[in-house]
Amino acid sequence: MKFVKYFFIVIGVILLTLVAIGIFKTDYQSKASIEIEAPQHQVFAVYNNPLLYKHWMTNYQGFEQLEGQMNELGNKHRLKFTTGSGEITTINQTLAQFKPNELISYNYENQWLEGTSKTTFTDTGNGTTKIDLRLDYTGRGIVQNSLLFLLSSTIDQGHQHNLEQLKSLIEDSKPEGLEYTTE
Repeated sequence: MKFVKYFFIVIGVILLTLVAIGIFKTDYQSKASIEIEAPQHQVFAVYNNPLLYKHWMTNYQGFEQLEGQMNELGNKHRLKFTTGSGEITTINQTLAQFKPNELISYNYENQWLEGTSKTTFTDTGNGTTKIDLRLDYTGRGIVQNSLLFLLSSTIDQGHQHNLEQLKSLIEDSKPEGLEYTTE
């Protein structure tokens, strides 16, 4: 009987801790970066091409243009991904900043979270391009914030993994063949 009592006390403390985290910890940040052996304009073009997302974004399922034109500030689109349980989840993005070959920034949201992403592309001067990705986000409630707290290192690893897949895609292929133009 004492075991059951202590078991429920421990479970209660864990749940209260998660609720407290969900209330007080609401802002999260994820960063990832990588250097790719290719010119800046080619890295940017591959990164910014929705037709190539399936080759480097984990669990990517689709892209849907909602409003505006590609690379036009304020344009909106929806990305679709599969979750660990095999369900489809979406994230809506609105282009907030765009400087060709240098910067792409989105505001994004779905049923679980909202935030901003900023990706910068820097020519290192030695034939490589450095990508820096930063995401600032918050959950849409106490439960979501608690889950984001528990998953934050997994989220960081996921973004880094995607950049590593992008690096492989570019370096193992002919980037000029992957380039996307909006002409």
